[in-house]
Amino acid sequence: MVTAGYVERTVTVNGLKLAYQEWGNPSATPVVMLHGFGVSGHMFDEFAERMQDRYWLLALDQRGHGDSDWSESGDYSREAFVEDLEGFRKALGLDRFVLVGHSMGGLNAVSYVNRYPGHVTALVLVDVGPESSKEGVDNIIRFTRGPDELDFEEFVQMAHRFNPRRTLENIRERMRHRLKPTESGKWTWKFDRRFREPDSGLTVGWRLSSDELWQLFRNITVPTLLVRGAESDVLSAEVAERVAQEMPAARLVTIPGAGHSVPGDNPDAFTEAVASFLAEVERGQFPPKPPASEQPLDRLVEEQVTARRRGPGTLALVLAGAGLMVALAGAGFAIRKAAERRRERKRPVRRAVEAARTAAPSMPPVDLELARARAAEAVARLADVGARGARRARQRIDEIDLQRARAAAAEALAALGESGRHAPEVVRDTMHRVEAAARKRRRPSLAHRALALLPRPAQRKRTRRLAWWR
Repeated sequence: MVTAGYVERTVTVNGLKLAYQEWGNPSATPVVMLHGFGVSGHMFDEFAERMQDRYWLLALDQRGHGDSDWSESGDYSREAFVEDLEGFRKALGLDRFVLVGHSMGGLNAVSYVNRYPGHVTALVLVDVGPESSKEGVDNIIRFTRGPDELDFEEFVQMAHRFNPRRTLENIRERMRHRLKPTESGKWTWKFDRRFREPDSGLTVGWRLSSDELWQLFRNITVPTLLVRGAESDVLSAEVAERVAQEMPAARLVTIPGAGHSVPGDNPDAFTEAVASFLAEVERGQFPPKPPASEQPLDRLVEEQVTARRRGPGTLALVLAGAGLMVALAGAGFAIRKAAERRRERKRPVRRAVEAARTAAPSMPPVDLELARARAAEAVARLADVGARGARRARQRIDEIDLQRARAAAAEALAALGESGRHAPEVVRDTMHRVEAAARKRRRPSLAHRALALLPRPAQRKRTRRLAWWR
């Protein structure tokens, strides 16, 4: 949005020429605005245009930024920014004013209120707190330390990629205040080029611990509005809520559709939030009435006297309620003690169970398929062993039967002696038959082998007698 309601002015403070934009009527309440790192006072153009009919708005280009001078010594400490603001106040003859600070300008504003609290009637902090998200800060540093010289449209495209919430027309208008032409026909940033050099040795702001920064915020007692962009990657919602809780007189407002650059991302919602806050401050309605526990002593005494005049009814009810609460608390205490005693009696048993559970070895899970396979393998092995054992036993029996048959044959030979001329031949023939039978049949019984030693007629007769059990 192209704005045309301001006047560019300069003032010399601490040896530096400081530029600022003036909006509205100098007879109205003054509002001083401090921009963030790498930009200028023109970041508040949309807000100032909407508020110029109600306030005298002064957007300062802080040292090293916008059209203000750079510090030759490289002094960009927080103290230097604070003293610039105090010199600016004196140069314009401001006694009391509203102070608005965004990001780096917000930290400068916090430091200023701590040092000069009597000059600020209300404080607006825009997307800034004692802690910042590293991701958001790194994004800003990468953007400001990008190419030093580009065509104007190249800068516009780069800025649009960095903040796509803005239109290209809006970004072109903003970049006209942030860039300046070079002799080569290119464009470059207006802020001190040493900010873009990592090894320049410049320090922007202060070196304080986290606790010290938080304490600076807690020290502020003037009415404060903390404005956070709902899509900000610099100020987290958790830090913003904590700031609003720990500051004595602060309120948090979250602006939808806005990132870190809240005033330009959603100027309508931002303007409405700030205007409503300032209206409450002017009417004396901000901060809200404190709780009864924080009211002055004389107010509490007056309220107690008024209550007595109305009669003891309320007091009696309060005392009765208190007595009932005490009784209920006592009953609850007794029940709780009884439960604790029961738990104490059960505790040894529980401990023994736990000890046994702890001492018991842990059993690995059983693999049923593996168990079945191993059982089948064991059965097969047993069957094989049994078969082998049976064969060996049969062989042993055969050997024993053969030995007994030989022994019987020898005894028969000895008994016959010289009883017959053909006895040796008969015995030898018998022995041959025994050997042949042993080879032909693997499992001949002992009885059959004994029968083989007898004469044939007797053998056939004996066989008929033993046939029933064969």
